[in-house]
Amino acid sequence: MFVELLDVVFNRKVAPIFCLDEGTFIKIFSYLSLKDLMRASQVCRFWYRLSFDLLLWKNTDLRRFCNSLNDSTKFQALANTRLGNKINYIDLSGFALSEESLRVLATRCKKLRVLKMRSATFTQNYHRTSDKDYVLFPKHLECLDIRFSHGSPSVYRAIGKELKHVKWLGLCDAFFQTLIADDSLETTIDSMEHLRKLDLSHCLTLKDTVLALFARCRNLEVLSVRRCSFLTGAFIDNFLGSCKVLKTLILDGISLDDETMQRVTWRSASLKHLELGWCRFITQTGLQSAVTQIAKIQSLEYLGLCAIGEERALTDHILLELGVSLSRWRSRTLKSLNVSRSRALTQDGVAEFRRSCSFVEMLDTTDCPAVRKSTKKDQRKLDDFEKDQVYEKSPLTNITISECYNKIYRRRNGSISATQFARSKYVLETPL
Repeated sequence: MFVELLDVVFNRKVAPIFCLDEGTFIKIFSYLSLKDLMRASQVCRFWYRLSFDLLLWKNTDLRRFCNSLNDSTKFQALANTRLGNKINYIDLSGFALSEESLRVLATRCKKLRVLKMRSATFTQNYHRTSDKDYVLFPKHLECLDIRFSHGSPSVYRAIGKELKHVKWLGLCDAFFQTLIADDSLETTIDSMEHLRKLDLSHCLTLKDTVLALFARCRNLEVLSVRRCSFLTGAFIDNFLGSCKVLKTLILDGISLDDETMQRVTWRSASLKHLELGWCRFITQTGLQSAVTQIAKIQSLEYLGLCAIGEERALTDHILLELGVSLSRWRSRTLKSLNVSRSRALTQDGVAEFRRSCSFVEMLDTTDCPAVRKSTKKDQRKLDDFEKDQVYEKSPLTNITISECYNKIYRRRNGSISATQFARSKYVLETPL
């Protein structure tokens, strides 16, 4: 290779790669990550010019540069030169953004549709004389994530005015505090007619009365209030009654108690995914009365009961009662059940549930002390089985290693490992 390069240099030959047209180069560069694109820009002036073509900057993830671009002057220079009108996705998580930086972003990127600013810090420009019309925020956003962000209230006021077209939304405590103080929260919520997914995870000051206002968003499909410890669950009935298309409800870690669990009309819900894990105030009494109602949800595919009631609310009796209710109501849509970290469960209870509910494909019993774990001998058999399936299978067979693992593990223990459960399509991730 080195000899060929010398031949090209001294004989003034043109390397084949430099014979490609600009369009082909840009197409090749579109497959590179941002880091590799920066490296390519250092090869020569020609590549430098092509690396910063606006077509390559439609989807831009700048998270790894949050430390080097935290200076507002540097970011504004980048926005003015590299972030043009064609960009529709940008991730600025972890950035420190001034009001002027947001103004430049809104002015330059008018076609921006997805903006992620998780854990961002918004700073105020002290040289301005008034708040009116100074802070600009990108319009026509369809996805906005400002979870765990904090800083200037004027930024949150500007954000509240530009949520008319948003479909996916992640908010933080500072947003609610600012809009509640200005009495503009209800107006903002009423404007979000297209909202589909709402993530309010870790909003530690959020209360039921405030959350209940979002029940006005009739098209809401996903609601996550993970670890919102001030919530008691009083809002649940409102959402189930108003949001008829609500499919995913994530409630893990809130202050849900027995009274609320018994009061909610679960049967009328059209949920596909329900997460109740880590709700420590639920006891065996509340859970037992609730599972019979939850089993009547005809569309339910995933149910999460991980560490419920401080890891002791779920017993063999309640698990079997859930299985009987599912069979009685012919609710065979449930495919995945998470009962991990349940100290009161035993191997006999899990085995009996598996016999009565064979239609449940995924059962996570990770960290259940009384549930039998696989032995080293079983694991060796499993490894040998996987190798046979991989190396001796027919070319027409589509079975993968993970599918083989799930098949034999379920056959042996009635459950799957935490790793395999994490790869399942039924496990719930953060909506955004």
